[in-house]
Amino acid sequence: MDDFLKVTSTRARDLTPEPFPSQLVDPFGRAVDYIRISVTDRCDFRCVYCMAEEMTFLPKKDLLTLEELEQVCRTFMSMGTRRIRLTGGEPLVRRNIIQLIRNLGAEVKSGQLDELTITTNGSQLTKMADDLAEAGVRRLNVSIDTLDVDKFKLITRWGDLDKVLDGMKAARDAGLSIKLNAVALKGVNDDELGDMVAWAGDQGYDMTIIEVMPMGDIGNETRVDQYLPVSVVRSR
Repeated sequence: MDDFLKVTSTRARDLTPEPFPSQLVDPFGRAVDYIRISVTDRCDFRCVYCMAEEMTFLPKKDLLTLEELEQVCRTFMSMGTRRIRLTGGEPLVRRNIIQLIRNLGAEVKSGQLDELTITTNGSQLTKMADDLAEAGVRRLNVSIDTLDVDKFKLITRWGDLDKVLDGMKAARDAGLSIKLNAVALKGVNDDELGDMVAWAGDQGYDMTIIEVMPMGDIGNETRVDQYLPVSVVRSR
């Protein structure tokens, strides 16, 4: 927040922050109209490339409340944000998250936002898809790295592939567009990524293959062993 809450050095006794800019711009002078908001660090999976199995999460008292998260979103909207993506962790395991989604979704319906999207592992979609669609969400990104039950359990440690696939179907039936994100993992799912792309097309889903990223504590796992360049995937 240092870029936004600057204190004028000539007013030593006045700690009132300067006004927010009317439009956010990046270092290249381009208008910023899209933000990602992480609503929780918690997740009901423990994907091997993302977090350790015995993960230590932030104390709940250190997390922003839903009301504070909404205020953050509205502040960015006042500076030109038109698209918001809610992420985690797994955003849909945050208690009462649907209320925040409804409040932001109302801004999509009113035209103040162009889009509200959610990145999810899909585990909660069977029970939440209809509520998400009703709230104003139109598009989801679903993280899914394999269609093999055993590999899915290996990658997520705790995940249930059938539950995720059922959730994706429920979301599609509710009218939500779905894009799949698959992390390329050397020696794990690299032999099926082509088939996954074909399957996604048959189901009416978009799909993006992404590389392992150095984010988060993954315990005894090593990302060097996991890393598979997308350029190698394309060449196969």
